[in-house]
Amino acid sequence: MSERKPPGEGDKPSRGMPTWPSGEGDAAPSPTEKPRVVMIAVLLMYFGAALSAVGALSVFWYRDELRAGARRALQQQDKRATPEAVESFATNAMTLILVFGLIAIAIWVFMALMNDRGKGWARLTATGLAVANVVYSLQTLSILSLASVLVGIVAAGLLWTPAARQWFDGAQRSRV
Repeated sequence: MSERKPPGEGDKPSRGMPTWPSGEGDAAPSPTEKPRVVMIAVLLMYFGAALSAVGALSVFWYRDELRAGARRALQQQDKRATPEAVESFATNAMTLILVFGLIAIAIWVFMALMNDRGKGWARLTATGLAVANVVYSLQTLSILSLASVLVGIVAAGLLWTPAARQWFDGAQRSRV
């Protein structure tokens, strides 16, 4: 009698045809431990969220400047700059700044969470958002906006290093 071999052992794969893994050794490699550069990028994204919070909350320090700007805007439109109209204009501007600040914080945190989980789309999205942040910050040059740009560019750049790429590719393969 001939010896019977376990399935997959000694079998030659057909040319051009995929083969099933014959054991644990043939399985696709599992993602390795998260690289330090990805952890740093995620921490930078949380720092970006903190910068956005400071930017949004700074509106309270500039309330008088918003009122002065509201007064000028109303006068340029040939409208009467009554105290009520100026206050309303300034309050609406503050509300808008706070809402956009909260949206920015949510985006930073969401990108940090998704990149921390190895989502490839999040790496692409974070890179696109970093580029958009550069374009937006050109209009609002301030130390805070420049710090936010720097944080976004460095975080996005770290996500594309060879170690990060390999980890993202491995994390994506393990989900397929």
